[in-house]
This record gives sequence, C-alpha cells and structure tokens, in this order.
Amino acid sequence: ISFKSFAENVTKVSILILDKSASTKYELNFSKKIQFRNLSFELIACENIKFDKYIDEIALIKITQNEEVFIGWFFLITDELNLYSNKIYEVTLKSCSIEN
Repeated sequence: ISFKSFAENVTKVSILILDKSASTKYELNFSKKIQFRNLSFELIACENIKFDKYIDEIALIKITQNEEVFIGWFFLITDELNLYSNKIYEVTLKSCSIEN
C-alpha cells in the first residue's frame, strides 16, 4: 500500500529561463520532461534541505543541449550554489514540490 501511495505523488517544478541574447524571460512548469528550443529538461528529484536559518527547496535536473548533458542541483534560496552555465540561457529554480 505504501508503494501505491508513493506512486500517486506528483512532483512539479517551475524554472525561470533568461534568454540573455534577447533579454527575455520564460517560465516553464513541468513534472517529468519538457523541451524548450534546443534544451531538454528532465526533473529527477525534489528535496527540501535544512540549513541553520532556513529550509531550501532544491531540484535535481538533467539538461540536455545537442550532445552536451548537465545533471545538477538547483537551489531556490541559495542560488549561488547553482552550477549550470550557458552562453545564451540562465536557468533559475522558482519552486519544486511534491503533491499528493
């Protein structure tokens, strides 16, 4: 029974993409995979991590662009820990949640 209830949970993520070449922003909301131009995003996990003074939402996201693959954690509050960099796009986590 616990496996069934776990399987019913839906993980949703919201990311903000800044197109630096055109100075435009796009918000993407998805639960598993989504394609944006030549970028493919796949949500692997959502977690909450407790620091001394706050709880941060984090998302493990796989980003594929052409043949290049990046897998890394994106932090909502502690965004200086985000390691993804791209000449054209900047990716920021807006939220990551698990819903029943």
